[in-house]
Amino acid sequence: MEASIDPVAGIEWLAGLFPVRAPRRGSLTVMFTDIAGFTAYAAARGDRAAARLVHRHDAAVLPALRRHSGRIMKRLGDGLMAAFASPAAALCAALEMQRAARGVRLRIGIHAGTACSRAGDLIGHEVNVAARIAERALGGEILVSNAVRGAADGLGAHFRPARALVIAGREPRPLFRVEAAACQRGPKARCTEGP
Repeated sequence: MEASIDPVAGIEWLAGLFPVRAPRRGSLTVMFTDIAGFTAYAAARGDRAAARLVHRHDAAVLPALRRHSGRIMKRLGDGLMAAFASPAAALCAALEMQRAARGVRLRIGIHAGTACSRAGDLIGHEVNVAARIAERALGGEILVSNAVRGAADGLGAHFRPARALVIAGREPRPLFRVEAAACQRGPKARCTEGP
């Protein structure tokens, strides 16, 4: 019997050996991705078609994660949670992901804030906020918090206000839809306006 190793699974396994650690002070940028309409798609088309769609998600998402030093924190069925050292890196990665997402209605939510690391995972209120932002994004859309927009000065990305995120017992959080821009690779991620 011949065994084969999925290269994506191998990369994820290796990355898991070096988990992102939340900084003692300062913030971390958290990104959630998923496929809009995935549950209905899987129900209508079956498991094999759903697996192919998740593979297309990975083909769009994983290269940009690697280029911008993002780290997969965990898989979430048809998406994932990733962490970045800066909002600029996360934003440039998200823009690349959307450009590469062919045949996938990719939803992306990004938020920067503090988090606690626990057994290779990130937890905390700000991580939950990032997840809620991603849930609000439409297929083909990147939705970010004010914390990410505020840290994106000089990137050339454009932002349109979206309906604020309301969490019980907290002040509403302004959200923004990201307009298309092209990013430059390198240690200092920069975005420029796309065609």
